[in-house]
Amino acid sequence: MEQPTQKIEQIINTAETERQECLNFIITVKNSVLATFPFTTEDEKKILEDKFDSLLNNNDSDTEVINNIKSILASLENTHTLLKEKKEDAYYLEKSIFYKANKYWIENDNQILEVVNLNGLDINELIYQKIKKIGGGTVDYKINRALKDLLISDIPYAAVLEVKNKEGQTFNLKINYTNIKEITPSLAKEKFVDSQMLDEDIGYLKINTWSSRVNINGQNISDLVEDNLKLLASSKSLIIDVRKNSGGDSKLAEKLAGHFTAQPVVYGTALIRELGHDTLVSQSLCLQPQGDYLDKKIVILTGPNCLSSNEMFIMMLKDTNRAITIGQTTGGGSGSPKSFNIQLGGRKFTLNVATWRMRRNNGSPLENIGIEPDIPVNITPDDVLNYRDPDLERALEYLSQ
Repeated sequence: MEQPTQKIEQIINTAETERQECLNFIITVKNSVLATFPFTTEDEKKILEDKFDSLLNNNDSDTEVINNIKSILASLENTHTLLKEKKEDAYYLEKSIFYKANKYWIENDNQILEVVNLNGLDINELIYQKIKKIGGGTVDYKINRALKDLLISDIPYAAVLEVKNKEGQTFNLKINYTNIKEITPSLAKEKFVDSQMLDEDIGYLKINTWSSRVNINGQNISDLVEDNLKLLASSKSLIIDVRKNSGGDSKLAEKLAGHFTAQPVVYGTALIRELGHDTLVSQSLCLQPQGDYLDKKIVILTGPNCLSSNEMFIMMLKDTNRAITIGQTTGGGSGSPKSFNIQLGGRKFTLNVATWRMRRNNGSPLENIGIEPDIPVNITPDDVLNYRDPDLERALEYLSQ
């Protein structure tokens, strides 16, 4: 018969082991950030170090440790520095909610409905709670990213949304959370790249990602863009729509932008933190000519979901005076992050830490400010309800002039 003393010792040993795992996790995250992040001052670095050290003195649970670390990382106000858990299964709302004109919306039965609350809770309050653990980016970018987090669940269930229709009537709408594997085929229906001639002179090119992971019959994003660009050869003006593009590989973006410059041109500066060194090295980013030079008038449609390598693409053409931008301010974030794989209590995480800070040609930082459009467009709830695209309408008006 097992003695009570042995059971007590087992419990104590287990608790000590779990506590040591938490301490090791905190120290690993702390050291990875301190050795990698592009701090601008020693004080900034010391403040972060003190925040991590304070966690070492607490006896928090795994969940509390994770939440506290996310809050500390968010205090850096950097879009590319964050802790993400790797999960075998994740469940997503079957019909996506989107944010536009300072409201939340969902499409159902061929009509747009305003979302008032989710499961009896005000959606604005739910978004506010999520934003607390999001560091960096413009306000609209943080709201959009918080909304994405809100639409993910660890378990499948039916969410109840209170919605309002065009006539102002409110009612409940039940939407299921479904395994990502089941809804992936429907998500894949939207093309990564699409194009069409809007009239005999104006071409339209939509690019939803610069991801290097895209491979369609052996073609990457750059190849797909080139194929679509050929279909617009007769256009005198070109509208490039990257409003849904959150980045990827800037080298792929350079291939398109390079068609619109006849000579090398600097489009920005990266202040880079080299691993193991505290000083930031300044490196000019230069766009090189790529293939045939295309002498077209260019408009780029932008919005808060534009981030990272996609913002670099916008800089390549806007900040070299080769294109004008129309729409809303971009998300405001570029970090060229380094990734670390770590574990805590059997749970797997990826820690991303930014290695650089981006500066535009005008000296303005990109992080948290974004790129303001040359021609800003105000989107109204009436535009959303009636499926209007005022960004595109304004671009066509501009090119017609």
